[in-house]
Amino acid sequence: MVDKSDPRRAERVSLRADIEFRRPGEHRWRVNILDFSPIGCRVDVPVKVDPSDTVWISLPGIETIQGTVCWVKEWVAGVEFANPLYPSVFDMVRERMRKAE
Repeated sequence: MVDKSDPRRAERVSLRADIEFRRPGEHRWRVNILDFSPIGCRVDVPVKVDPSDTVWISLPGIETIQGTVCWVKEWVAGVEFANPLYPSVFDMVRERMRKAE
């Protein structure tokens, strides 16, 4: 049975791994990624961010990708990628992060 109250457009995979996160004009922060899907992720944020902020996320094995903060709750933010990941790229990145846990 599908939960119609869940607004997510893609299933997210729970994990904990270190990735790099930055905002325009700032240095990179090493942060925890908490879950991950082909269209976005949820991360611990080290600085104040607001919905609609542009950020860059560095995931293992691919070049840095641009995203937009969709929501913020205290020090956790949801980020939607500017371009969804291809399924094969998503699977490769997920496996690399799982091995790093």
